[in-house]
Amino acid sequence: MAITYLEGTCPKCGEKTKEPSNTWAYGSPIRFCPRCKQEYLDARWREVAITGFDPRGSKPGYYFKVFLGTLIVTALSGGWLYYTTHYKGYYSTLTISVFVVSAIATVGSLLLSLWIALGFAAKSNAKYLAESERRLQNPAYVKRLQEYGYVIPAKYLAQAMTDQTTGE
Repeated sequence: MAITYLEGTCPKCGEKTKEPSNTWAYGSPIRFCPRCKQEYLDARWREVAITGFDPRGSKPGYYFKVFLGTLIVTALSGGWLYYTTHYKGYYSTLTISVFVVSAIATVGSLLLSLWIALGFAAKSNAKYLAESERRLQNPAYVKRLQEYGYVIPAKYLAQAMTDQTTGE
């Protein structure tokens, strides 16, 4: 899906970070600070083979409800904007702001609902799951996640240990 950015702060040195992310921040929660190069945990990232997918990402109805809500706000603010400019002779920057933001949210939520309903989300999720499972084949990575408090499913523990003993 769309690329967004997650902003944060390194807990080790205080450096402000900004890194590209997919919509639901699927990826390794183990991050590295660009300034101090130290490792830290950013729990906003989801290791989907362990934590699963964000449930909203598979429910087009959720975003369709958001679409309907923002459509109503867009219509009401647009109507109020029309009324005040044509019949009262003034306009409010707040009304314009609400209209513009809700119109953007209306379009975005409709597109997201369609993206999920048409199966594009499932295709992306399969890719994110495969990436997650590849990371979990690394015994050192699995160990680091455990040290951060993650409960690793037995399937991935056994797989990581097998890969380590076979030298893969």
